[in-house]
Amino acid sequence: MRFDRCSAQEGLPERWAVSGDRVSAMVVPSAGMNLVSLSTDGEDRLVLPAPLAEFMVKPRTGGVPLLHPWANRLRGDRYQAAGRRVDLAGVPDLKRDGNGLPMHGLLLRATDWVVEASDSMNGGAAIIEGSIDWKESRTGFEAFPFPHRVAVRWTVMEGGGAIVSARCDLIVEPRGGPVPVASGWHPYLRPLPGVDRGDLELRLPPVRHAGLDEDGLPLIDAEGSPRLEASKKIDGVIGDRVFDDLYRAPDGGWTAAVSTSESTVEIEADESWPWLQVYAPAGSDFVCVEPMLAPTAALSDGHAVVVEPGSPLEASFTIRILEGRND
Repeated sequence: MRFDRCSAQEGLPERWAVSGDRVSAMVVPSAGMNLVSLSTDGEDRLVLPAPLAEFMVKPRTGGVPLLHPWANRLRGDRYQAAGRRVDLAGVPDLKRDGNGLPMHGLLLRATDWVVEASDSMNGGAAIIEGSIDWKESRTGFEAFPFPHRVAVRWTVMEGGGAIVSARCDLIVEPRGGPVPVASGWHPYLRPLPGVDRGDLELRLPPVRHAGLDEDGLPLIDAEGSPRLEASKKIDGVIGDRVFDDLYRAPDGGWTAAVSTSESTVEIEADESWPWLQVYAPAGSDFVCVEPMLAPTAALSDGHAVVVEPGSPLEASFTIRILEGRND
């Protein structure tokens, strides 16, 4: 298998697509190195909120987009990190939430990814890698004035205990000084299109719930950290439950799954992702289980991961499509 390039045309962005015996996948670099589709037997297990051309008109989320250099939202336009003070008030086209807070980073519609495709040595996996040289001359550098190289590698493979797996590697390499990052991913996972929520189940690792205020920002304890509490029972049928919640995941990596009686979408994250957000709005046939390097508002609150020169950040997770319910 190998990713093939499809040129931008008729309102559609540049796409990179691959297909195998039972599977197909598509990555759109200008949507955040986004795995916008991962299908088995013609059924997509990821969700876009609109057809691709319409989806690209504004910076929306869907599929599996990178949120960099911050996931979720900040507390306001000003933050201080790694010795720099930043004001986002004058940054054009910044994605904001309904309360005007900066939301989901700076790459949802970035067009300066340098992309290369390859295959594994035995031809069993298709690989695509995109990178951005985040330097002073880059448009919007002032919103995150920390020179670095950010790279994303997707590896799609059939078999190996799953119908298909898609591994994602995120690499952040500082270029001259420390880089504070609070990046994350926003996978929209759907075991089957149109599944009844009475047959849609969620399984999480042992987690602690982080209290959020009415703006979706973490409540802070006396030591300045997100306030954590024991979680109520989460695993089980989604039914009429809704989620927009932040959790502290176990150290050492974790696995979560969204399933029906016929199919499971599993996500396995390594130890670099100690936080996760779960999002399942009313009536949805999907659940977002979002790996995060740091909690919501980490750049605002001083909790970003600081990547030092000479020690690149390398973080990975894998999405797998499995037959049946994986208990």
